[in-house]
Amino acid sequence: MGKNRFFSKEAFLFLVLTVAQVWFLLAFVDLKPHVDYDVFFASNDPSYKDDIQISRLFPRNDNQILINFSGDISDPRYQARVKEFGELLLNFKEVKDVKSIMRGPSRVSDAVKSSLWRRLLIPGKDASSNMLVVLKPSVPAEDLSVLIPRIENLKAVFESEDFTIKISGLPYITELIRRHLTEDLRTFTLLAFLIFGLVVIFVFHSWQIFLGMVVTCFNAAALTLTGMNLLNVKIGILTANLTTIIFVMTLSHMVFLTFNWKHILDIGDNRAAAREAMRITFPASFWSMATTLLGFLSLLYVQAKPIRELGAAGAIGTLIAFAVAYGVYPAFLSLKKPSHEKTDLFVRDFYKHLFNFFEPRKWIVFGAIIGLAVFTLPFLKTLNLDPSLLSFFSPKSEITKGLKHIDARGGSNPLVIVIKSKTDEPLSSRTNIQRLLNLQDQLETHPGVGTLLSMPLLVEEARRSSFWSFLFSNQTLLKWMASAKYDSIAQGFITDDQKSALLFFRMNEEGRAKHRLEVVAEIKGLIEKKGFDPYLTGGVYALQGNLSRHVAVSLIYGLGQLLFVFLIIAFIASLKVRTALAMSFAIGVIPLCILGVVGALGLPMDTIAAPAANIAISMGIDAMLHMVNASRRFWKHETDGAVLWHKVRERMWEPVMTSMFIVSSGFAIFFFSSFPPTQRFGGSIVLGTVISAFSAIFIFSLLAQPRTKTKKGPDQTSHPAPFSRLAKFRDA
Repeated sequence: MGKNRFFSKEAFLFLVLTVAQVWFLLAFVDLKPHVDYDVFFASNDPSYKDDIQISRLFPRNDNQILINFSGDISDPRYQARVKEFGELLLNFKEVKDVKSIMRGPSRVSDAVKSSLWRRLLIPGKDASSNMLVVLKPSVPAEDLSVLIPRIENLKAVFESEDFTIKISGLPYITELIRRHLTEDLRTFTLLAFLIFGLVVIFVFHSWQIFLGMVVTCFNAAALTLTGMNLLNVKIGILTANLTTIIFVMTLSHMVFLTFNWKHILDIGDNRAAAREAMRITFPASFWSMATTLLGFLSLLYVQAKPIRELGAAGAIGTLIAFAVAYGVYPAFLSLKKPSHEKTDLFVRDFYKHLFNFFEPRKWIVFGAIIGLAVFTLPFLKTLNLDPSLLSFFSPKSEITKGLKHIDARGGSNPLVIVIKSKTDEPLSSRTNIQRLLNLQDQLETHPGVGTLLSMPLLVEEARRSSFWSFLFSNQTLLKWMASAKYDSIAQGFITDDQKSALLFFRMNEEGRAKHRLEVVAEIKGLIEKKGFDPYLTGGVYALQGNLSRHVAVSLIYGLGQLLFVFLIIAFIASLKVRTALAMSFAIGVIPLCILGVVGALGLPMDTIAAPAANIAISMGIDAMLHMVNASRRFWKHETDGAVLWHKVRERMWEPVMTSMFIVSSGFAIFFFSSFPPTQRFGGSIVLGTVISAFSAIFIFSLLAQPRTKTKKGPDQTSHPAPFSRLAKFRDA
């Protein structure tokens, strides 16, 4: 290819392949986020195994849609509306059964007197009633995405000033999360790409560079999504933003490639310059890819299913981003020499003035970042790693108002605990029934418990509703209530041998100050004090508690292990202990600042926002490894440590700042999402990207700089002119 070719066969081929990739992606790859009941854990996880075992012992009805109708429950018009609403729901193929004051108890007045029906259907002070919509087993997400809008349409038709309707329940919440993730995946990812592109054009002033970066990033993202599909890794709550993450990782390689290419354009034609830029940039890019890959692979050992999926998808994307950046992008660098020399003077002057401002104040920047880490360090203890379900939605939204309404009237998050007697005697004995009733009263006073349904309430209901019940034992009554005549209701609360019983809780989410697992431990402690063994725990409440614990493990212990691995890689890349330690320290400051600021602001660190620290670390590692690479090249001509690292900062200032501006601008668009976890994810990455850039430029370089000076040659100076152009970058 000639030096003055305006376009090339290679670039045209990659354009055609990109179009084919996008077509294949849209036509054959599932791009819908999947948020199901089993989204939290893999089937081999110990926490999820308990939940599966409970499902084998009891017919599970905790995967329900909960609807609350506000109004006067004694009003015949209110009752007629509730009845009609329930009859319409039964027409939907996904609905197995409906329980309400008009379907279950014999009459409304009877439900008010019943300990069982009142807890289940009439929360509060008779100002509202609940309807439980029991879904058929294993309703697929596609059917759920059809059912929920239909229920919302019924709500819009029936609702009035004296008959307000609120919806909750895990199927409803998961569908809302899926909607938000889908909206973010379609809208904000595209907007982020657009912002990336605008910043690229502004910085480089070249349509060839812009086109090359867009083509390369789209190929990397498309190949990653295709690879995920082939390995049956679905888009979930964490991988929904994966395309943007892959875009950033690919851009990082290309930014440093481009700046190295710009500095060596005078050595020959564009193809030779592109090859030389690849040779110079490849070592640092390779080690950067390796560290990022190890970071994602470490997530595969976390039990939480979403984190493992992110680890698998991120590992695939890391390898693809590296391969595509070096396989596709150089074809566009080899095109006709762009006119950036005359058009990007404004940008270069901007970077020059920015560098001249910060360089004399480098120790102030150093102290500011360390000070931020130290100041926010105490807030790491208060970091909310187990946020409420309410934190997933805007506080001012109707969704949150509805969830709060239902949560205050009997709880909103299901928890199930299976118990047995420590003496292995039947739980239906008179003694155990009385102990269980006392336990019921005690557990209901716990601030985390909204509603508790248990087997003794069934016995009470059976005795209350039948005049002749005093003639029969508890065991006989429970067997009757396990028959089809009574909808087999007892089967959901006690096993056939009557030695294991299920306690069904609806837990409170609003105002919860303790970790879910801490609340569960307190409840199990109360159960044990009454002489029962809580040997199985399940339900979404417990699963989310375990998930948040795994997130904490991946954040704290995972980051610690990664820092040790990075220390080894940094030593291999630099062959200097001081440089390796400086890099590890500078990297370690990044997550401390991010998590500390999040804790200081009182923001919840949910599962979606948690990976932001890992992404920011990968940005910092990338910059530092390229700085190490530059220092090794400059060492041939400058042996004074202070001058050497000044030149490194000067040389790497443009690419590091450009990468920071591009990434920050792209992720800043997530601030405008209507989904708070996406907002926190974008905000954490913006904060982390800024900190990682300045940490690399100043903390790393100042710590890596030796304190002793070697003897200078006659032509060496200790204060080189800012932004001087190397005459022959190849020789450097």
